[in-house]
Amino acid sequence: MTHHPDDIVPLDVMDHLRRNERRFFRSGAYDAVELAGMIATEALTLGAEDVRIQRERDWLVVAADRDWLGPYGQEVFHTLTPFPEAGINSVLAEVLAVAYSAGVATATRAGTRVIKGETAPHFRLSGQGSVRAFAFRRRRESPIPE
Repeated sequence: MTHHPDDIVPLDVMDHLRRNERRFFRSGAYDAVELAGMIATEALTLGAEDVRIQRERDWLVVAADRDWLGPYGQEVFHTLTPFPEAGINSVLAEVLAVAYSAGVATATRAGTRVIKGETAPHFRLSGQGSVRAFAFRRRRESPIPE
């Protein structure tokens, strides 16, 4: 059997993530607290010294004194982004929030950007030494696909 380059079909990242949820969480299902820990670990691995996880009503917010996402740009929210600093098969976890959470937002001192959903929590970057915050809703977007 031979294959032609036209046979290659691009991967729909969000569909792939939703269909393989069990591969990304220890319990096999979306766990917002576990995801917040993954994201906080990224910030620490990439040089942040002060990282906090806060609950703002139904949101979890990871804030750090370093912009750990800056070098990666906006693609980090839409694709599987390699994270070699954490190991050969590692990827940044923010895309998991976009795939599973009902809402996602990020903020820097330049402003807040809603990635998914219609609202964002109130970010308190100034006065706390934070440079970047990433927030996502604890509740998931929709039921697990069949």
